[in-house]
Amino acid sequence: MLRTIPFPYVTHALAFLSFAIFFTVERHTNACTVFTMTDGERILFCNNEDFSNPKTRIWFIPETSDRHGCEFVGFDDGWGQGGLNDKGLAFGWVAGFKERWEHRPELQIVRGNPCQRMLESCDSVETAVAFFERHWEESFSYGQLLVADRTGKSALLRAKDGKFDAPIVNRSQGIGHRFGLRGNEASGMLAKISTPTLADAVRLLNATRQEGVNATKYSVVYDLKTCDINLYRFPEQTEPVRFKLSRELKKGPHYFDIPELYKQLTQELRPLTEDMKKY
Repeated sequence: MLRTIPFPYVTHALAFLSFAIFFTVERHTNACTVFTMTDGERILFCNNEDFSNPKTRIWFIPETSDRHGCEFVGFDDGWGQGGLNDKGLAFGWVAGFKERWEHRPELQIVRGNPCQRMLESCDSVETAVAFFERHWEESFSYGQLLVADRTGKSALLRAKDGKFDAPIVNRSQGIGHRFGLRGNEASGMLAKISTPTLADAVRLLNATRQEGVNATKYSVVYDLKTCDINLYRFPEQTEPVRFKLSRELKKGPHYFDIPELYKQLTQELRPLTEDMKKY
């Protein structure tokens, strides 16, 4: 869970590899998980969302003349914790950092959630990085942001020594960026993965899901080439609810409560709440 207000921080395990695996020492047991998998043909963006709030949602906002069509996942406050747009650009957060990060006057302040504004207006990792070079994101003081696109590029956006830092990685295969992973089981699994498959992504997400107060509330796997969405709720729901982004966007703006997905899929579409559409 990440928003530009304080909440119980989680500690990270940061890794960056071409099949070499590195983990930092974990000081706490709760952390989100975000990683990408690519072989040049398929690019998967994978995320476990860990927090105490059980009221989770997925929502869709169609494109306009000046805005890309987007899907967001998050909680009942309408603040997207992750998302995917119709250009194959995705984002996800991990919190638990503590960085010196102060607003500079040249950085513009956006309406509402900066990541949502970024996803509405950007179509690649490069344009996402450029967006945050111009716009203020308070959450870099305690969070790091992973963005990836359908070309296989990814970037870790963060504050470092009081400055914005966003190294871009262009991966043709393997695990491009990952962080928030926990435990020896995840390390061993990653070492054996050579090509991105949904089955391997799901096994890794399931192995790294959090339990307890800040348990994993949902898991998503985005296919950045096709813009297909696979949504899970482990351990209750091991088979995904699958969405095709283009199809959902054609239905107009709407949302689902993730715990009630199976039931709500057979009902009339729910219009966006005021929190979701006020920005």
